[in-house]
Order: sequence, then C-alpha cells, then structure tokens
Amino acid sequence: MYFLGTDYIVSSLLWLTLVAIFVFTFRKPIMKLLYKKATLDLFISKLKIYLEKTYPDIKFDYSIVDHSKSEPNPELRKYSIVDNIIDQFKRIELNTSKYPKNTPKELHWGSYMFNCEPNKDKLPKDWMQRKNALFVRDHRKCFRCSTYIDIHTMHPKMIRSLKDGGKYYLENLIPLCSDCDKLLSDDNKKKHGFLNIKDKLYQIVESS
Repeated sequence: MYFLGTDYIVSSLLWLTLVAIFVFTFRKPIMKLLYKKATLDLFISKLKIYLEKTYPDIKFDYSIVDHSKSEPNPELRKYSIVDNIIDQFKRIELNTSKYPKNTPKELHWGSYMFNCEPNKDKLPKDWMQRKNALFVRDHRKCFRCSTYIDIHTMHPKMIRSLKDGGKYYLENLIPLCSDCDKLLSDDNKKKHGFLNIKDKLYQIVESS
C-alpha cells in the first residue's frame, strides 16, 4: 500500500490553512466580485407594485432595503426584505376607531333583528345574508389589511365575542381575509398557520 509522507500531509494542511485565511480576510471583495452584476431594482419594483395594489391602505416601511445592503448574496437579501415585510404585516393592529357604528337600513331584511340574538353555538339562519350585507357595507375589503376579498372566502369576525355577550348585529361584525382571520384567531395553531402573503412574496423573489 502507498502511504503519504508526513512532509506532504503537513505542507497540504499548511496550504489549506493559508487558503482559508485568505478567503476569510478577503471575503467581502470576493463576494462583491461574485455578485457584482446583481441588482434588486426589478425585484423591488415588483414587490412595491404588488403590495400597493393588494394592500392599498397599508404603508409598508421599506427601510430594510437600505439596511440589508451589507448582505452580498442578492438572493438572501431578497428573502430578508420579504421576511421583514411579512413581519410588518403580522404586526398590523386593528383600527378600532373605524369599527362600524351603524349599517344602512337598506342592507337589513325582515328577519334581521330577530336573528341577531345568539342561539347557543348555532349561526343565524340568515347567516349568508349577513355575510352579503357585510361584504357590501365594507366595499369588498378586509377590515384589517384592506385587500379585496371574495364573499365565499370572507371570514366574518365578531368585535365582541359571543362569550363576552356579543350578538350577530352587523355593527358587531367585520370582514377579514384568510390571512387576517388566522392572525387574529384565538387558536394558536391557526394563528401560526401558513399565510398567503408569504407564498405570494416568495413567488416574487423566485421570479425576479
């Protein structure tokens, strides 16, 4: 069998150590050289257009774009920016000053008042009419994030819960998108579920 000499092993380890020191010392210039042509202009443009169109009433903070400039890898930087936006979305607070004070009478119907009273844990018989009235009253938008929603995927939320004495008056209901419904849920498993906004923004990263 052939065995490497001690001198060869020692010299190889020495060269590997010198290479490692060189790479560590000059890592920033090396990374800049590798990614010198990378630009995030297209990505930032796509991101802003999507957010402004999808969440027209939310003013996202884009300072992360400048704060992430030290990251030489453009792909990691994109994900860092997107994760920051998602975190901002999660921290949006309900604007309680905009809670509905009244609902136009033309959105009421014959059995409206009668079915406002809770019947144990059952939804009112006219629940779909209430969803439709809610949908029309709030102009097809999620109360929390302002995104446009579909009536079939809309999630009505009670401002004052049944256990706290809440009733099914339209003034006690707000419409939510699926993401906001999860984030405002009392169910921890549901609250930490997958968000559509994450899927959409990650798609922008991958396509830019």
